[in-house]
Amino acid sequence: MIEKVVEKISERRFAEEVRDHPNLVGMRSHMEGLASLLEMESEDEVRIIGISGMEGVGKTTIADYLYRQFSSRFSEHCFIYDVKSICRSTGQSYLEQHFLSEILRIKPKRLARKGAGSHSIKERLRNRKVFAVLDNVDKVEQIHGLAKDKSWFGPGSRVIIITRDKGLLDTCGVEIVYPVKCLSSKDALQMFKQIVFKGTDPPACFEQLLTRVSRLAYGLPSAIIRYSSLCDWHTKTEAEWEKLVSRYEESPHKNIVDILKSSYAELHQVDKLAFLYVACLFNGADIKRVSDLLDDGSESRIQVLVEKSLVDISPQGCINMNTLVENMGRETVVEESDRTPTKQRILWEPRRIYSVLRDESGTRKIEGLALPMCKMPYVLEIERRSFRKMYSVKFLKFHTRNKTSKLQLSPTARLPDMLKLLHWDAYPSRALPSEFLSGFLVELTLRCSRLQFLSKTNLDLRKLKRLDVSESKELKELPDLSGANQLEELVVEGCKSLTFLKDLPQSLNSLNAHGCNSLETVSLPSNHSIKHIDLSDCSPLNNDQELITHFLTQGQHDQETLLRFACIPQTTMPSYLDNCCPRLSPNLMGFSAGIMVACSGPYHLKFSESSYSWNCEEFSINLKPQLYPDLDRVEEEAMNYLVIIQVLSSINNNQPRSFLLELPSRFNSPPVEIRETRVHMFH
Repeated sequence: MIEKVVEKISERRFAEEVRDHPNLVGMRSHMEGLASLLEMESEDEVRIIGISGMEGVGKTTIADYLYRQFSSRFSEHCFIYDVKSICRSTGQSYLEQHFLSEILRIKPKRLARKGAGSHSIKERLRNRKVFAVLDNVDKVEQIHGLAKDKSWFGPGSRVIIITRDKGLLDTCGVEIVYPVKCLSSKDALQMFKQIVFKGTDPPACFEQLLTRVSRLAYGLPSAIIRYSSLCDWHTKTEAEWEKLVSRYEESPHKNIVDILKSSYAELHQVDKLAFLYVACLFNGADIKRVSDLLDDGSESRIQVLVEKSLVDISPQGCINMNTLVENMGRETVVEESDRTPTKQRILWEPRRIYSVLRDESGTRKIEGLALPMCKMPYVLEIERRSFRKMYSVKFLKFHTRNKTSKLQLSPTARLPDMLKLLHWDAYPSRALPSEFLSGFLVELTLRCSRLQFLSKTNLDLRKLKRLDVSESKELKELPDLSGANQLEELVVEGCKSLTFLKDLPQSLNSLNAHGCNSLETVSLPSNHSIKHIDLSDCSPLNNDQELITHFLTQGQHDQETLLRFACIPQTTMPSYLDNCCPRLSPNLMGFSAGIMVACSGPYHLKFSESSYSWNCEEFSINLKPQLYPDLDRVEEEAMNYLVIIQVLSSINNNQPRSFLLELPSRFNSPPVEIRETRVHMFH
């Protein structure tokens, strides 16, 4: 009976995966990537390699093709399809027995005791050159029972473990991992055409429809296959297909959602919640910001989602969730509420949010609202009772690209008491509501607001980590921030009425005040933690030598390597910097580099935290600010910027021989000119 179950699983997987592999889109690049990891030419070492990726991305298909390419080189080889199902149906002991019988081509024997299978694997294969593929592994015990250590196999052996759980590979010490990503839009369309039309050219009238259908899969091969199975282009008219495609664009096919749900179902409850928050609120957001909001600064919840191949982290540190996975998460939230908006954990559909706020029908089930205000049907005023029953709301995101808000605020309005995130673009009032409770706030974003003061009463900002009031042109002053001892990022860019910044907390890491052209005073705290400060286009601060000296000499240095950046309006190089060529030595402990940049109108330079970098190995600075036109600036006179980059590090082992400053090619001609550079070395 057990043998029949295993045989059926293997036959089913084999039938699903066996296709004309040479024609599969992207297979060549996968083989090239895996070949470099396998190093088949190396006969002396054993390699255990993981293949990871989200459900349905094609891991098994890739491994199947790889197996057919290389298995004939090995006297002992096997492909164990769907280890997870075998283990669940027949148990770990039989899995070990089945593996040994498959790779040695012997009849399975009943094992006398637990662990006997793994012992036999180790004893019988340690002198044999084997090639084994273990598909859909989901437990540590499965790896430990079949391939716990390289010493279990003879020289030249290769073992491939397929899993969607990257964390599982890390736990088992599998260091070489090949990640499988979704197809590009171009490759997805090619694969879709290839399956539906068997390599022939599709009718020209269907070209746009084909593109739209392929986009529904968002690069996921299994979704492309599912959609292609629904498409018999010879039985429907173009109008009928238009109607069907439009329906799927509004709501994905249920089978597509079901492909991905197994990954979600295996999460622990707290990780499921983090997944739903990302799917409904934070897809594309910075991982640290999301971790602060969900985990009080720990990235453990997001890391679990990464390990389960449900999200990726971009090189810029942003969370990327495939749109199909996002749709699955949102559908899960809707299903949990019995499709009743007032009971939905998170709301994001504009008309539903509009109705809930207008009718004051929200309940304590609601924890977050994400409202694209430009899609609201009408203007709505938030009243005192609008959030009355929404005791559990922690996240409010009212976002728009417009300068005006479709949400207005009555003078007596009250916001939820438990907010961790308040993001309200084009905030319509002069101050926050007088009864606003801010003690739980982690992030406050009120961009392009009508604020004159943040609040007329004292705010409890002890948990606040990020404050963004950029482009609030009427904002005159900020509250006392000295008690906000967790505040790390302050953004006041474009606050043209702001005249001073004082009472800044020691915890502050980043200050962006670009374009605050009324700003006269910036008081940095002693022993500050600021690593990035942009005061460009703050003309009243011109030649503030005290500010420069304080920034460079009074900061904390409790890291192995510290990179500090500042940009301020300046016409002369500060005396702090040497007027000589830098002297490099093996005892170098760091440096401060000053670069005087002039920018002619009507352009401005803007320096974000991604506009510069320091390469320790090459001992070079790369500077790449944003150059943008300013419609309010018509004069041709050049505006001067002093850029300072300070690196403090124990780099004496590098023994640098030169110092390199790399600038964008567009700096070689107007409107930007490098007027002077200086470097001060620390020995």
